[in-house]
Amino acid sequence: MANLSVINQTHYDCIVIGAGIEGSATCYQLTKKGVKTLLIEQFKLGHDRGSSHGQSRITRHAYLQKHYAMMMPECFETWARLEQEVGTKLYRNVGLLSVNGPPYKDYNHRGGNLQDMNKPIELLTARQVCQRWPGFSFQPEMKAFVDPSGGVLYADRCLKALQTMVVKQGAIIREEEKVLQIIPGKHVTIITDRGRYTAKSVVLTPGSWASQLLRPLGLYPPLKLTRIKVCYWSEKQPGMLSNYPCFYFLSGKFEIYGLPTSAEYPGLFKVCNHRGQDFTDPEETRTDYTEDIDQLKEFIKTHVPGLVPEPAIIENCIYTSTPNEEIILDRHPDHPNIIVGCGFSGHGFKLAPVVGKILSELATGEKPSYAQLPLRLQIFQKPGATAKL
Repeated sequence: MANLSVINQTHYDCIVIGAGIEGSATCYQLTKKGVKTLLIEQFKLGHDRGSSHGQSRITRHAYLQKHYAMMMPECFETWARLEQEVGTKLYRNVGLLSVNGPPYKDYNHRGGNLQDMNKPIELLTARQVCQRWPGFSFQPEMKAFVDPSGGVLYADRCLKALQTMVVKQGAIIREEEKVLQIIPGKHVTIITDRGRYTAKSVVLTPGSWASQLLRPLGLYPPLKLTRIKVCYWSEKQPGMLSNYPCFYFLSGKFEIYGLPTSAEYPGLFKVCNHRGQDFTDPEETRTDYTEDIDQLKEFIKTHVPGLVPEPAIIENCIYTSTPNEEIILDRHPDHPNIIVGCGFSGHGFKLAPVVGKILSELATGEKPSYAQLPLRLQIFQKPGATAKL
């Protein structure tokens, strides 16, 4: 797929750095407009060093933050269009069950946003949940609702579909090419270990490597790296949970999500802790963190007794998060033709179609389709500061 020929100097309308889901979605939107685009990735396409790999992600209309909830209808529409364009199924509609303990923040806000948007919602008691899905067990004080639109995105297919379309629409993808320097100017210069390029605008979607690229440009958003253990659990009774909905559970003790994985690992159910182990160096390849596995085992024993409380498979994913878990989509304050997309805080995949649209609009000088205020670099700016954020 990728064009791997050596290019000493080439000029583009836009260069996107980082070919994960956000960069690929941005390139998809740019090339749909006929923008001459180069997409650069430091590793092989589909690598497992970030947060876009793997076969499944949860998607839904229900969102805690209203501004993200408002983006989701267009996300669903874009995935459906992409399915038609590439002829590949990208989404499995199984619904999303949200279960919440006191003080019911998730229940009130996510459920309320669904109702405000006139989206279907089914309110359930904990007893009704356990009767319908006996593989679950929740205390009577828990509140629950179902978002019928929720389901599973086939993540690796989604990423490959976007990259297939950007090439079909005229982009060049260069993989295994590391960016060494970004030089601002009327035309931004990108120097890599294999070439030198210029562009009218540049979009940075570098995932865990954001700080390394942003600091030389005078930007210091407080990004935190977290390694999440992605765990798959066997069913005690084969097939019992295969047709269950995705779920999200929030209480004072747990923040856990799960989803059926019939296309990924038949007979296993994916259950993960939304919290993990923090680290500082994206080059670190250590994967033996196990501190959060014990909490997952406890959760399985208590709330999903239909699963064997010992993970059958353990994989890794990396979150790059901001302190308030608001994503950053913004222009550089001093160089408006450098666009930043980072800090997706564990919920970037489902938002990627609209994230790509917003970043493409910023890169081409258009007014963003969605209000940007909650998503700006300046929310981290200290009083009196000008460059460092």
